[in-house]
Amino acid sequence: MTGYTPDEKLRLQQLRELRRRWLKDQELSPREPVLPPQRMWPMESFWNKFLQNQTPWKNMIYKTYRHTIFAFTHVLIPAWIIHYYLKYHVNTKPYAIVETKPRIFPGDTILETGEVIPPMKAFPDQHH
Repeated sequence: MTGYTPDEKLRLQQLRELRRRWLKDQELSPREPVLPPQRMWPMESFWNKFLQNQTPWKNMIYKTYRHTIFAFTHVLIPAWIIHYYLKYHVNTKPYAIVETKPRIFPGDTILETGEVIPPMKAFPDQHH
């Protein structure tokens, strides 16, 4: 047996045709890809309209805005969070964080002022 049978030749021809069609279908037309409309945040649309005609003063305002946002989000807010954590969670001074005030009894000494609490007066006519 030398070569393909007529049925095998027909099958190979059909497979080649299907491959060619498939490859042709993979090519994009000039209208593709069709993307959904791009949604923008209000500030982004404002800046796009503001910067349509490129003038130096508008660019300076936009750069100042961007630098301010960067400084606020990357410097001030993290610094405030670190300050808060250090002040209220790491500080080792006595009474730096007062969760519950300590009870004071007659004869106790107040740490901050050094005062001694005087004894209570007796009230014989009142019942407690």
